[in-house]
Formats: sequence, C-alpha cells, structure tokens
Amino acid sequence: MSGRRLQIGEHGEIAYRRTAEKWTASFYYRNNQGQRRRIEATASSKTAARREGLASLDRVMSSGGMGRYNERTTFGVVAEEWFQQIARLVEQGRRSPTTSVLYRRTLDLHVLPALGDLRLSELTVARLDHFLHEKHGADGYATAKVCRSVCSGVCGYAVRREAMRFNPVRDVAPLEQGGREPARALTVDEVSRWLAILDGSEYARRKDLPDLVRFLLGTGCRVGEALGVRWEDVDLERRQVNIRRTVIRVPKQGLIGKRPKSRAGERLLGLPSWLAQLLSERRSVVSGDGPVFPDSAGGYRDRQNVERDFRAVRGGTEFEWVVPHTYRKTVATLMDRGGLTARTIADQLGHSRISMTQDVYMGRRAVDGSASLALEDLIRRRDLDEGPVLFPPLSESG
Repeated sequence: MSGRRLQIGEHGEIAYRRTAEKWTASFYYRNNQGQRRRIEATASSKTAARREGLASLDRVMSSGGMGRYNERTTFGVVAEEWFQQIARLVEQGRRSPTTSVLYRRTLDLHVLPALGDLRLSELTVARLDHFLHEKHGADGYATAKVCRSVCSGVCGYAVRREAMRFNPVRDVAPLEQGGREPARALTVDEVSRWLAILDGSEYARRKDLPDLVRFLLGTGCRVGEALGVRWEDVDLERRQVNIRRTVIRVPKQGLIGKRPKSRAGERLLGLPSWLAQLLSERRSVVSGDGPVFPDSAGGYRDRQNVERDFRAVRGGTEFEWVVPHTYRKTVATLMDRGGLTARTIADQLGHSRISMTQDVYMGRRAVDGSASLALEDLIRRRDLDEGPVLFPPLSESG
C-alpha cells in the first residue's frame, strides 16, 4: 500500500518483530483528521499481536471523531454536548420545553450514574442492553423507554460527529411494555351519573370541574389543551374553537401556553350546540381574552393540580377508574359508533398519523360538521334552571 495515500481509517502493511517470547505488530494508519499515525501492539504470538493492533485501530477510529474526541472521551462528556444542542432547539422553539426537562432529569437520575464514566469505545450493545433492561425491571417501561431515547440521542450525536461508527442502541433488544388494560370509555349512562356527581359536589363546582368535563366530552381535547383555550380562540357565532396551545410548567418560568407537539395538534373544531350554549353562558359573566378555564387569579391552571382535584372527587365513587384519557376515548368511541371515519376521528383528537398520504394531502384545517353532530345529543339543556339532561342518542351495545 506504500504506492498510494491511505484512506481515512485505512492501515498500511503490518510489520512484525520478535523479542524474547513476545511478538510486536506495527503499522501506520490515517486517522479521522487525515493525519498519519503509528500503532504498535505486543502479544504472545504473531497472530495475537496482529489482532491487538487491529483492535486498537478500531478503538481509535470509533472514538476519535472530528478532532473533538479521543479514545478517552466518556459518554458523559458527549451527553452534555448533546443536551446543549437540545437546549438550543428549545430556545428556537423547535423542541418542547418539557422535552428538555424530561431529558435533563433522565440524564441526571438514571443514565449518567450508570454510563457517564464509560468511554465511547466501551459503549457496546451488550452493556446498553443490560442497562436498559435492568432499568425496565427496576423502574418500569416508561422510565426505560425515555432512557433508551436519551441513550440513542447521545450515541446518534456521537455518530454524526464521527466519534462512533454506529449507534449501538439500535441493536438493543426491544423493551416490552407488558400487559396493560386498554383504555375504557364512559357509556352515555355513565356520563350522566358522573356529571351528576360533579354537579352535586361543592368542591368540584368550586374547582370548575363540571364545565371542564363537559368541554372535554364535547371536543375530545387533552386536558392541557382545554386549559390553554382562551376566549380569543372561541367563535360562538360559528360554534367553533381553535385548539392552538397546551399549558405546561417550565422550571424558572412557571405555567406557559405553547403550541402542541405536532402540526395535527393545532386544529379547528366544531362545537355541539349544548357546549356552545355552555360557553356562551360563561362568556356572559367574564371580560377579556383570558383562559376559558382560568385559575383564581385569571391565569392558566396547572394540569397537575386539575388532575389532583379530579382524583379528590373520584375517590370513593364508582368512577375511580376515570382518568383524563377516558374522555378522549369516550369521544372516539361515540364518533366511531356514529359511522365517522378514522381520519375524522384522528383530526378531532389531534392525532398526527393515519397514513402519510392522508396527513400530507387532506385538508386538515377544515371544520368537519359531522364531528360536532355526533356529539350533539350527548348533553342537552332543556332549561337553564333544570341543568343538564342526558339521554343516549346511540345504542349502548357494541
């Protein structure tokens, strides 16, 4: 190979010499910076010396990327640089602040204590597989899944910097979620009984839970999305609501309204007439364009506090199983029974994918009147004094 220039990572002819009972293999190679370097390896046999030399070359080329790293660079060093990139994306509005908070906590509590001191060349598939599956057993699927995302992100960053040849997380055995009960929807009769409990609870009324539940049942919104709706987003004349933010808590910033994670999360929804009437009644006693469901000071409400309030009301009732996702499942079930397509249901709930063709080429922002029609008879008001009257518009079977 002496007649031509070595390629990056390529080595020249291997020379051997014997001293006493040892063999030494030596050769030149070209590193990631294009520089010519020499490797020597000594072992008990000629073959073993060659093997050690080539293994040294592999380690150097795997962890010596772009001049920033070398064979002593640790996972922790690369992880911090990767996280700074995530933080910059958050500042640019290209990642959610909650993503940054979750990744930082996962790094500090789980990933760095276990992997931070390992060199990049020591991040084998076997070591990562062992770590992630032990984490799965000790802390559960959700924690292990985030740990996997963080490890994959760091290793992918190292690959892009030519500090690793491949991302070893890709070859880790899949994490099994295990048996989990499917989400359960409320029947129309259960909706009636649950709303009666909320309406009859002084605590629930004080926390504004009855109207909030009706809004969730009339739109299929996530709780954070419902808490992010401001009066400027509501068009009572057209009976529409524009879902364009969700409420999150960010360290050192407090509660903020941010855009939903996906483009599909920003959507314009039709309102059933009973929900439009409810919102009209609320609008008549407030001014300004603040949140429709504000806290006591008129600002955003914390989703965690709202879910705690729901738990307080559910305790000791037949509805202890009801969680925020239950309302979305109820809306999806009712729309499905009404014969609406999966695409229409996905648009109502703000899901991003049914298929790539539908996501890219269908009109996602148009108001689909059939969605609000399917929810029309879930709740009706005969008289303002009598309160809500419920009746099943569809068969309870199926």
